[in-house]
Formats: sequence, structure tokens, C-alpha cells
Amino acid sequence: MTTFTLMKVVGRDMFVGIWAFLVAILSVTVWEKGKGAAETIDKKEIWRRFPKFIIGFFVASLFTTFVITMLGTQGGAVYSKEVIGVLKTLRGWAFTWTFLCIGFTTRFRELTAVGWKPLAAFTLGVLINVPLGYWLSSSVFAGYWLGIK
Repeated sequence: MTTFTLMKVVGRDMFVGIWAFLVAILSVTVWEKGKGAAETIDKKEIWRRFPKFIIGFFVASLFTTFVITMLGTQGGAVYSKEVIGVLKTLRGWAFTWTFLCIGFTTRFRELTAVGWKPLAAFTLGVLINVPLGYWLSSSVFAGYWLGIK
């Protein structure tokens, strides 16, 4: 259970920004190259395609880590329970409503026109993330898991 918890954190949460950036570059440089795209990489287009919420997620993670570190062990535990607990509940509801709204606005005919390349990129990401996350969690961080009581 703990291995797969860390695997989720490493495989999904930590690498989401990296994969989003790589997919933005791939979409501009490879997928659209044969569709009249410019020969040079348009950095502005890569930035437009990069999901900006990832930057906010990263900043919020750094801020929370900083606050918990500054509060010490006891204060950090209270902060985690009182503040982060409430935020996790709000996050759960926000994600639920977000994906519900995405589902309501999905145009499946337009998705089929995109082709198989985005599906292949997602599948490749999963095929890399799952074994990498499992290895990191069971080998690299094994000492951490063994130290938990």
C-alpha cells in the first residue's frame, strides 16, 4: 500500500509538469510538422499549450513545505490537520466538478479527428511512470517506508 502511494506521488504528481512540457513541445515540433507548421519551434506556442495550473501546483507545494518546516513538528501536524485537511476536501470537490464539466463539454467527434498520437503519448507516459514510480518507491525510498511505525 505504501509503495503504491509513493508511486502515485512520484509517477503522477511529481512528473505531471515534466510530461505536460514534453507533450507541449512534441505537439508543436512533431505532430503538427506535416500540417503546415513552421520549421522553427515557436516557443510562444509551447507556452500557450503548457497547462499553467502546474506552476500554481508547484508554488503551492513549495509554500506548504516551507510553512510546515517553519512550524516544526507539532505545529506542522496541526497545520496539516486543520489547513491541509480542509484544502484536500475542497480540492476533491473542485476536481469532481471540473471533470464533470469536462465530460459535459466533450465533443467526441472532434476527439476522433485528432488521431491516435495524443493517446500514444499518454500511453507512453503511463508505461514509463508506473515502473519508474514502483522502482523509486520500493528501492530508492525503501528505507523511508521501513522507518514508518
